[in-house]
Amino acid sequence: MKLSPNTTIRRHNAVMAGAGLVAVACGMAVALRLDAYAVPFWLSVPCGYAITSGLLSLASRAVGALGSVTYACTVPGCTFSARLRWAGAAECRRWQEAATHPQHLIPRS
Repeated sequence: MKLSPNTTIRRHNAVMAGAGLVAVACGMAVALRLDAYAVPFWLSVPCGYAITSGLLSLASRAVGALGSVTYACTVPGCTFSARLRWAGAAECRRWQEAATHPQHLIPRS
């Protein structure tokens, strides 16, 4: 079942908001654990922030990889590929046809 672009964007935003809440909770948990070991506040806050930003980056990449389509040329040695997100049927078809391009730029070794 193909979802409309608005539904897909809303779902993406909801997943990223949930991932953001989980990432902030994990970052705060790490900062509080470090505080229990008498680590100074000025050192535990950046550690918590690093955990939060790392988890958000991971979630963003995972959602992006799951929600995209990649078209690649099937000729051996050709490196052409196109990755699409939130594209309509006509746009997907256009890039699918572009991936079967007649001229091939094969890198020479």
